[in-house]
Amino acid sequence: MKNKIINLQKIAGIFLILILFGGFLISTIACKPKVVEAPVTPPTPTPVPPLGNIIFTQGGHLVEFNLTTSETAPLTSGKSTEWFPKVSPKGDQVLYWSNADSNVYNLWSLNLGNSQRTQLTFNDQTELPSNEQNLLLNTSASWSSDGKTIIYTQDGDIWAMDSDGYNPKTILSGQAALCPNFSPDGKSVLYLSNLNDLVYNLYLLNQSDKTIRKVTNYTDWNVGAPSFSVDGSKILFNLYRGDVTQVYTAKADGTDPINLTNNVRSLSPSFGQGDKKIYYASYGPSGDSDLNIYVMSANGTDVKALTTDGGASPSWAPIFVPVSAPATPSK
Repeated sequence: MKNKIINLQKIAGIFLILILFGGFLISTIACKPKVVEAPVTPPTPTPVPPLGNIIFTQGGHLVEFNLTTSETAPLTSGKSTEWFPKVSPKGDQVLYWSNADSNVYNLWSLNLGNSQRTQLTFNDQTELPSNEQNLLLNTSASWSSDGKTIIYTQDGDIWAMDSDGYNPKTILSGQAALCPNFSPDGKSVLYLSNLNDLVYNLYLLNQSDKTIRKVTNYTDWNVGAPSFSVDGSKILFNLYRGDVTQVYTAKADGTDPINLTNNVRSLSPSFGQGDKKIYYASYGPSGDSDLNIYVMSANGTDVKALTTDGGASPSWAPIFVPVSAPATPSK
């Protein structure tokens, strides 16, 4: 009997130990923090900047081509003719030459938001050369990188004025200048001249000390339609001679020119989309089609026709986003 009691006590003790150990395990498991995996954060898509628009001349009037939808819309009409548009850096305005209200071409601006036109110069004599020569030279006015100043040529002199047409002043005289362009930092002005040559070459005016440096030294080719890349490292232009005209880039000092087109006639190039694209006019691969607007990559590849019904002197327009005025706090 005594042995039974002892055995029962042992069994009860073992059972008690098992209960206590089980309780310890349960409490340990219950107290252990639960691991929760963090949700996978989806990758943030890289924003794709809007392609923008192209403003160009078609049939003597300005036309806007939407690069996203490939739709065109007229910007000007009527009896006047408009040439050589140049869009402002913000994409809110475009400069152009027009003979509106007279037989003389003067410089005008068009607000792309409200279509308001403003005459900026009031010359008595037309400043544009003959039609064919002017297409090759592409004698547009130009903007400073902040959009506050406009430069243009009159009687071979380079003039600057505020973007609203006020405060005109001469910044270079007596150099038979055409097609002026500010450098991105505003310290220099790139322009064309044939004053000292039988052909047009590129020159650079230093605005601080008024010194002039010759950038190109062609003797049998004319330079036309010059402009800077946005970063200022390259210049873009076309070379023409006889019935041949091609698009080139070079370093900002004029060295290492690269021929980007290999058809018969390509002209009036301009950078777009942050120097990634070049827009230009061309008569087609064999030169037997009408002048149309084309686009290519900055290295001359991926050529694509944008128009089939004519076009010249393209200028890229970024999508303008107006800055909203701060809300007036309520009283």
